[in-house]
Amino acid sequence: MYRTKKYLPQCRYEIIYQQEIDMKVIDATYRQENDRTIVNLRFKTKDQLLDPDDPSPLPQKELTQEAEDAILNNAFAGRLTKPITLEIQIPDVPDPGPVMDITEAIRRHFRYVLTEHKRDTAIFIRERRTALAFTVFNILIALLYVGYAYQHEEWMTSNAGIIIGGIILIMNWATIWDTYEYFIFDGREKSQRKKLLNKIINAEINVILYPKNG
Repeated sequence: MYRTKKYLPQCRYEIIYQQEIDMKVIDATYRQENDRTIVNLRFKTKDQLLDPDDPSPLPQKELTQEAEDAILNNAFAGRLTKPITLEIQIPDVPDPGPVMDITEAIRRHFRYVLTEHKRDTAIFIRERRTALAFTVFNILIALLYVGYAYQHEEWMTSNAGIIIGGIILIMNWATIWDTYEYFIFDGREKSQRKKLLNKIINAEINVILYPKNG
């Protein structure tokens, strides 16, 4: 009897957990039409697309994090320069609201994400300038060290010279790599995300209602 009581709740938990996993799955398909990428996303419920915890009415309602990630990831699958059409499928029951309002809610959400991205980018550029200033400063120190060591070769082989040289080497390696990462990797990522967000905002968005049992 004790084993039965212990097993049944665990079995029920596993069933509920599996149902939650199934509800979070968003089916995505692609096709090419007239030099456009058509991305079709099928949501299992309206609440999977629109945040049920947001009390705002349409079209001010925000998207869920799962919906935002699904749209971003699938829109990024194609070339950023290629126009895109988003086909958003949601069930017709319960009544999800006017299709035009849902379309506008999607655009408004990504306009807000773009605004946040621009704010983050402004902070990023300021930090990048700071990193560049530190790099230039450390390079100047390194040049002074090399010039002094060239004139005092015996000092460079002393304990003080070796320690100071090691510190300068580490400082330059760290700041140069940090600046390189800012300009090359992070800068490219920021630029691509901005292009992607603009691509989604300017995309043709079609909200399609399908029968609940369809």
